[in-house]
Amino acid sequence: MIKLYIDCHAHLFFSPIPPEAIDEDIIGEIPTPTRKFIDKMIFNAKEKGVSHIVGVISNPKDFHSYQKQLELEDIIHIIGISRNNASEDNSNVISLLQKEIEIKIPHGIGEIGLDYSYSFKNLNDFEKNTLKRKQQELFRKQIQIAKDIDVPIVVHAGYGDDKDIVEIIKQEKAQDIGGQIHGYMSKTEAVSELLDLGFYFSFGYLHIIEEEFKKIIEITPLEQILTETDSPYHLMESPKKFILPKNVVLVTDEVAIIKEVKTEVFANQVMRNARGLFRF
Repeated sequence: MIKLYIDCHAHLFFSPIPPEAIDEDIIGEIPTPTRKFIDKMIFNAKEKGVSHIVGVISNPKDFHSYQKQLELEDIIHIIGISRNNASEDNSNVISLLQKEIEIKIPHGIGEIGLDYSYSFKNLNDFEKNTLKRKQQELFRKQIQIAKDIDVPIVVHAGYGDDKDIVEIIKQEKAQDIGGQIHGYMSKTEAVSELLDLGFYFSFGYLHIIEEEFKKIIEITPLEQILTETDSPYHLMESPKKFILPKNVVLVTDEVAIIKEVKTEVFANQVMRNARGLFRF
């Protein structure tokens, strides 16, 4: 049986890694958003058996790279506006997104969603509620865009936002287009609801090393699992180095062990799941 891997969530064209994420303990090459480094990431992944990569562009400052990503082979194109940009003028960033979509319809809109932990610590109650409202408005608008062009959504969820994520998905009938729940790290209650709505859960490095997150893997059916790296914004522990698309091989192999299924069978199931969702 031929075994092909797919990284279902990676940021190939990314903003520079923040200096605070780089310390003396990190070994190996520091990711830099040059075309040379991007080509090397893709080449190294293919060498490991990764036949496809889902390339996510979710920062409006990186939208200029969408056309560059369209030139690459075996890349599944996702574009959207992150919850991190919700404090900006929504109408302006939505307009920028729509201009890129007019160039070529992507395979999905993302990563979009909510996050009530990031950047909330130093806000007062009024500021928190205002930011929550803006995140929710941006999330709803992008679900509507995805429905208009009939593509799935890629959702950032599981950071104190479980109830609102499920509620908005139901209210906007996002289950009609389906989607990927990316990097979910929260309680299992919402997992069951989202699985019942037909959403796929995408697991990365942290899910295979943290016992509490392994529980999410255990309750997710094989037919609704995807694997990812979310590269290059995360670090492997030992040795401490940045995660890259090639590392989805490790993630996939470990998730297969957790699910007690042969690696080849699982890797091929993930590929079928990805093809069914992103239609490539």
